[in-house]
Amino acid sequence: MHQIKNHIKTGFSKILFVIIFSFPFSFAQTKTNLQVFYDLVDSSVSKINTEVSTSDLKIDFSTGKYFGIFQNQVISDFTKLGRTVISGVPKDSSSVTVINYSIDNASVKYGEMERDGFLGAFIMPREIGLSGSYSLGNKIINAESFNLMYYDTLAVDDVRVIENPSFPFTQGEVPSEPFFSSLFEPVVAIGSAAIAVILFFTIRSK
Repeated sequence: MHQIKNHIKTGFSKILFVIIFSFPFSFAQTKTNLQVFYDLVDSSVSKINTEVSTSDLKIDFSTGKYFGIFQNQVISDFTKLGRTVISGVPKDSSSVTVINYSIDNASVKYGEMERDGFLGAFIMPREIGLSGSYSLGNKIINAESFNLMYYDTLAVDDVRVIENPSFPFTQGEVPSEPFFSSLFEPVVAIGSAAIAVILFFTIRSK
């Protein structure tokens, strides 16, 4: 009888272990979509900076209605890289590089959601893209393009905090919850909990 009781306790412990660790814990803070876009802008500036030979710059922006938010970021990035960004008409155009900087598109896409482990939270892949072009001086017809991408996986519940309603380009379409997952997994969870309760009272009655 004592051996049977030990087996029951062992089985009960295993079930509790499965139930508890079916719900993963995540302590990493997910970057907002806007923060990712800022990172991609940083990457575009780093690329352009390698082609600049003068210390002084003048930047002409063409960023559309919502993308103007990145202008200060571009200026700040070049300043951190040791450049001096001037405004107005330069006194000596030979010592100043004029950069024509344009953002054409910024998008957020979410992939199909799935469970993060048995009975875990829903997760889904995230794809963020930033594309545009730039040219140095008056060489607009020879503009170079950039197409930068960012990929990761995030919790579906995080969407409400990583998107910014003030900037539509930070928002993406969230896919529907998988049908079989929403139907089957709650039943399994209830069944597991019921078995745990039965085993608990069985052990106590022994």
